[in-house]
Amino acid sequence: MSKIVDEKGKLFGVINIVDLLVTLVIIGIIAVIGIRLTSSERNAEGENVLDGKKEIYVTLYGNSIVPEAAETLKPGDKLVANNVFTDAEIVSVDMVPAAYITTNSDGEALLQEHPIWKDITVVIKDTVNASNPILKAGNQEVRVNYNFILKTQQFEANCKVRGIELKDIGSSNNTEVTTKTEESESVTE
Repeated sequence: MSKIVDEKGKLFGVINIVDLLVTLVIIGIIAVIGIRLTSSERNAEGENVLDGKKEIYVTLYGNSIVPEAAETLKPGDKLVANNVFTDAEIVSVDMVPAAYITTNSDGEALLQEHPIWKDITVVIKDTVNASNPILKAGNQEVRVNYNFILKTQQFEANCKVRGIELKDIGSSNNTEVTTKTEESESVTE
């Protein structure tokens, strides 16, 4: 019967114990690195990244826009970034006369409506991973009071982000889908 460790310090007469331990540590480190690199569907907390998918609704405000330009904005228009269409789309567009401050003959400040220019409020929708620390819509970072370039195929203006709302995917579209389904059914009958 052979000894487990012989007089030369080799395990079963084959490998040195220190060499075996070093080899096992190196194999363990390589395994841990491999698991970390290949598990891209898991974030640092071990949560599935898809769990954070939400629809983001961003309210944008643009002031003193030429009315002919503002009238090109339509619900359903896709936003453009880096010369390609994004998944973000316009949900609603509201136009009101632009407000501006002027003075009367006594030097008092007055809030007036501009006879030509318009202020616009546009709501856009996109899908984001809500668990990320930075939210993006139309490939741009969004934060309340942050600048946002509203760019479609026919329009571009600098806007401010006025509001952000996150909703579960599909929760906001239920009424739209129902309305479209009812309309299409009544047309086919």
